[in-house]
Amino acid sequence: MSKSQQPHRLRRLLAVESARIMAEEGVVDFRVAKEKAARRLGAGGDAQHHWPNNSEIESELHARLQLFHGPAHAADLRELRERALKAMQWLEAFQPRLTGPVLSGTATCHAAITLHLFADAPETVIFFLMDQKTPYEESWQRLHFGDAPAQDYPCLKIDYADTEIRLVIFALDEDRRSPASPVDGKPVKRATGQQLRKMLEEEQPQNGL
Repeated sequence: MSKSQQPHRLRRLLAVESARIMAEEGVVDFRVAKEKAARRLGAGGDAQHHWPNNSEIESELHARLQLFHGPAHAADLRELRERALKAMQWLEAFQPRLTGPVLSGTATCHAAITLHLFADAPETVIFFLMDQKTPYEESWQRLHFGDAPAQDYPCLKIDYADTEIRLVIFALDEDRRSPASPVDGKPVKRATGQQLRKMLEEEQPQNGL
């Protein structure tokens, strides 16, 4: 192999190994997966110059899940989407939108469900959870909107139906624009409960074959 081909081969190997780590070890952060992959492949300090982008890794992840996890992955994904729909019905007052790996199809059984909520104030969601006697953990999610500076948004982690759910809270007037995706930088895809229900209905005939 020529020297000119080596960087391309390393980039490809890092993408494949990062995808394997995400699929089999439950790692959800692309950077963490890349760092683990670099260490396992024995890549030196120059590895970051040849790191694959997140889109390349997601593409490999899609392929790996279909090739090696097939029916089991499909069943896990459907169960997560069904649980997401129930949670969205429970949280319907906050116009929930499903986003992240559960929507895109790269979620494994380890994945959390991410919902975007819209409220006049974060406290409105917190009071709802308190009324429902639902424990929660508070944190922040840093998000980008186009070229604008990043902003920190309140994030609540809860357990619902034995599944971790991350609730990212936006203002009421932010329901028409999506933050940038960590995968490709484009506006992240989001689905309403109605759209998710339709997705599940369309998948049903295939699962019944």
